[in-house]
Amino acid sequence: MASSENQGLQIALIIFVMLTIILSVTTFVFFRQADEATIRSIADSKKATDADTALRDAIVESKRLKELMGVSEGLKPSEVDATAAADFAKYVTALSDEKKNYRAALEYLYGTYLDKDDKLVAKTTQFMQLEKEKEAFEKAKDALVLDAQKKQQEAEDRLKNEQQAFTEERNKKNQQEQELKDQLKTKEEELDTVKTASKKDIDVVKAEKSKVEEFLNIANEKNREIDPATGFEVPDGLIVHVSQKAGLVWINVGEADGLRRQVTFSVVGADENVGKGQPTKGRIEVTELKGPHFAQCRILQDEISDPLVPGDKIFTPLWQPGRSEGFGIVGNIDLNGDGEDDRETIVDMIHMAGGRVDAQVDPKTNKMEGKLTIHTRYLILGEAPDDANVEKDFFKIQKEADQLGVQTITVDKFLDHVGWKNPKETLIFGKRGNVSALPPEKPDGGYPTANGRVSDVFKKRKPSRRGVKSTF
Repeated sequence: MASSENQGLQIALIIFVMLTIILSVTTFVFFRQADEATIRSIADSKKATDADTALRDAIVESKRLKELMGVSEGLKPSEVDATAAADFAKYVTALSDEKKNYRAALEYLYGTYLDKDDKLVAKTTQFMQLEKEKEAFEKAKDALVLDAQKKQQEAEDRLKNEQQAFTEERNKKNQQEQELKDQLKTKEEELDTVKTASKKDIDVVKAEKSKVEEFLNIANEKNREIDPATGFEVPDGLIVHVSQKAGLVWINVGEADGLRRQVTFSVVGADENVGKGQPTKGRIEVTELKGPHFAQCRILQDEISDPLVPGDKIFTPLWQPGRSEGFGIVGNIDLNGDGEDDRETIVDMIHMAGGRVDAQVDPKTNKMEGKLTIHTRYLILGEAPDDANVEKDFFKIQKEADQLGVQTITVDKFLDHVGWKNPKETLIFGKRGNVSALPPEKPDGGYPTANGRVSDVFKKRKPSRRGVKSTF
C-alpha cells in the first residue's frame, strides 16, 4: 500500500514537473511573442510617424510648387496639368512635347528675351548714330538757313525793283491793250456784219458739201459694181448648164441672193463685156428657184448660130444680188405702137423683180411723183413730150440725174438689158393670129439654106445610154 502511494506521488510529481515545464515554456513563448509584438508595434509606430512626416513634407512641397507655378493651392493635379498645358500652348508653342516643362519654358523665353535685347541694343546704337547725324545736319541746316535768308533778302530787294518796273510796264501795256480792245471791237462789228451777210452762203456750202460726201460714198459703192480689169459692169451671174432640147438654162444665183421668179436677164457671151452698147445673144426668164445660189430659167430668145452655153454672163438693171434697185421714169413710153402709154408694163417689171420706182412724171397730170436720190440706179428715158412745158420738166429731171450721178438709159436699151421681148413679135396662129403680119416669103420658100460651114458649137454627140438620167 505504501508503494502504491509512492507511485501516485511520483506520478503526481512527474505530472507537476511536466505541467511546470509546460507552463514555463508557455510563459516563455507568450513573453517572447509579446516582446516581438512590442518590437513590431514600435516599428509600425515609427513607420507611421515617418509616413506622416513624408505626407506633411509632400503637402508642403506641393504647396510650394503651386506657389512657384502661380496657381491656386486648392487645384487638383489634373487641373494643374490642364493649366500647365494651356500655358505651354499659349507662351511656348515652339517647344517640342518632350521639352514642355517650366524650366525649359523659362530657358526658351529667357533666350528669346536675350535675342530681342541684342536687337534692341543694335537698334538703340543705330538710333544714337542717327541722332548724331541729325545733330550734324541741324548744324549744317542752320548755316544753310542763314545763307538762304540772306539770299531771300537779296531776292526781295530785286523783286521790289522788278515790281516797280513791272508796274510801270503794265500801265503802259494796259493803255496799249485798251487801244487794241477798241480796235478789236470795231473789227468784231465789221466781222459780225460780214458773218451775217455770208451765213446764208456758208449754209449753202455746208449743204452742198454734205451732198458731195454722200454722192462720193454712193459713187464708191457703184464703182464696186465695175470690173476694174475691163471697166464695164460686173455681171449678175453666169449660166452653169443648158438644155437646148428643153429650152432651159440654169444660173448660179438663187434664193439667198434675193432672186425672184419671172425676173428676166439679158445674156452676153463669156468673152463679152456687160453693158456699154454690147449686143446681147439671148434672153432668159427665171421660172423656178432651185437653191440658195441656183435657179432654173426658160429661154426667151437665142440664136441658132450663137446658142446659149455654160459660162455666158447674165445681166439685168432690175436686180442686184441682195439689194433693191431704184429707178426713175420720164417721157412717153409706147411699147406696142398703139399710141397708148405703156409705163405700167415697165413699173410692173420693176416691182416684180423686187425693185422700186423712186420718181416718175405722171403722163396724165404731167406732175413729178417722188424724187430722185443718189441711191437711184437708172433714169429710164422715154420719148420727149411735144408739150413745151412738159418737155422742160423732161430735161430738168435729166439734169438732176446728172448732178446726182444717176445713170440714164433709154427704154429700148433698158428692155434689152432686162431680156424683155415685145409680145407683138410672138407668132400667134388661129383666127386671132398675126401670121398675116409676117414678111413675104423669099423665093426659096423662106427656108434657110446651108452655106457649107458649121459652127464649132454644133459638135457630134454620142447618145446617152438608156437608163442614165441627167443631173438636171
